[in-house]
Amino acid sequence: METNNRVLIIGLDGATWDVLDPWIKDGTLPNLGRLRAQGSWGPLHSSVPPITAAAWSTFMTGKRPGKHGVYHFVKLFDDDAEPSGEPELVSARSLKSPALWDTLAHHDRRVVLINIPLTFPPRPVNGVMITGLLTPSSAPVFTYPPELSAHLTDYQIDLQRFMDKTPHVDTFEEKLTAPTLELVQEFRDMEEKRARVSFELMASEPWDFFMVVFTGTDRMGHYLWPYHRSPHPDDRPEVQQLCEAVRAYYTRLDEIVGELVAQAGEDVVTLIMSDHGMGPVDTKRFHCNNWLHQHGWLAARSNKSGLASADGWLKRLGLPRDKIGKLIHRIPGLANTKVVKKAANSRTAAVDLEQSKAYCVPIFYNIMGIRIRAKGEEKQRLYDEIMQALPEITDPETGRPIVQRAFRGTDYYEGAEGASIPDIIAITDPEYGCSYYLSHYSSVVTRRAVASGPAKHRSEGIFIAYGPGVQVQAAPLPDLHIEDVAPTALHSMGVAVPADMDGRVLTETFAPETPASRSAQPGAAMVYWPSAEQPAFDEDEMSAEDEAEIRDRLRALGYFE
Repeated sequence: METNNRVLIIGLDGATWDVLDPWIKDGTLPNLGRLRAQGSWGPLHSSVPPITAAAWSTFMTGKRPGKHGVYHFVKLFDDDAEPSGEPELVSARSLKSPALWDTLAHHDRRVVLINIPLTFPPRPVNGVMITGLLTPSSAPVFTYPPELSAHLTDYQIDLQRFMDKTPHVDTFEEKLTAPTLELVQEFRDMEEKRARVSFELMASEPWDFFMVVFTGTDRMGHYLWPYHRSPHPDDRPEVQQLCEAVRAYYTRLDEIVGELVAQAGEDVVTLIMSDHGMGPVDTKRFHCNNWLHQHGWLAARSNKSGLASADGWLKRLGLPRDKIGKLIHRIPGLANTKVVKKAANSRTAAVDLEQSKAYCVPIFYNIMGIRIRAKGEEKQRLYDEIMQALPEITDPETGRPIVQRAFRGTDYYEGAEGASIPDIIAITDPEYGCSYYLSHYSSVVTRRAVASGPAKHRSEGIFIAYGPGVQVQAAPLPDLHIEDVAPTALHSMGVAVPADMDGRVLTETFAPETPASRSAQPGAAMVYWPSAEQPAFDEDEMSAEDEAEIRDRLRALGYFE
């Protein structure tokens, strides 16, 4: 296949068709609407889990986490981690695979990369890079080439003032960021600065592959999710104002997308994508270790301090924790007292790992891993039993199953970095979060006492392909996955797709008569650039202060406790 197509990728972090589709249909987003109507599109399935660090790593390598090694913002399934310490934060150093721009560099294609998460510390690329999420605010160098950093005096990677505060929720928490018009404006200002730098680099730098990620769509989802809609006449004035402000943010972002596509030129293939979607918080909980315990697969050991606690007395009295929790939250201020907080954190039992046949480990709020402590035929028998039982878990209020998918861990996480993954991965309906506590509940599925907080990620993001050779398709395409975007971009540029990529070329997005619609011929495995052996990082490791800052920011966004 011979083509020298250039490619523009615009990332809208956390964007979802649930938000975009109504505004495309009512004309609020004319540019995204035009690109979708004149191209191919559909929901883009994220990585497992749909966490920003894992998802963008899966995009940039075309490989699943079992090959690139990034599962979360911190190291999961780390056998070498200290039991009592905090798990290690990931960075660009954690990525155990070359990226698609390494492959492009080996084919003499120049790149401009702006604000892609997990690219700090920067390393050499054949072109220009500005790092993204997880870049410390104090970093003196956050670009390649390094001297570009000194010229970006009015540029923001993320907002700083609220990084240690959680989004507004209906509780009595002290550290909150309330949804305000000023906050929306700050997000808008941040993206204006990013757009301005993007336009400047697009005009001044030679490029074959240009990519920019706008993160405000993710932050707006976390902090202002209830206002991602058109205002209703019955809304309070302040709610109407916030809804209008959020819509105005998207209107301006739509203009920026249109301007980038126009400036790039008619000969450019444009791909618009998000790393994951966004949606409301879970309203119910699945107590997964309780479920394993009820089936006899998990052994519990008594927590002596827990037996003397309020939790222990509730169990002796036969009062389910979830029923008492609802009562506590109906009394203003009671949920935030020291006594209640202590009772909430105490448990009557803990998992006895030595005696258990299986136990659950957290991956994401609605994704759990199950480890099976057996070998040989016994392990296969337990695997079969658990897999057969998972689809039978139902919501006692509705009677419907709560597990959407369950699969063998190695089926998805195949690769050198997947050695210590759980034996089973189970994904519940997003309405059901997973709880790992062993305690006394009325059922293995219970309603949350308070269902509030920042919006949660969803697996389904967005994808649009537009430009020369792209097939116009009115209906959304099925079976699009985030690991497919890199091989599709390479293929459309006439670059052989590395054989070790997990993703496939989305040939269905291209018109039948075009070269890009033909099956990809596998190329050599991916290697780093400029040195094939290992990536070349010039920056030192993060300071303790920088790491604490980033942990606060991620904790505030709800990525970990």
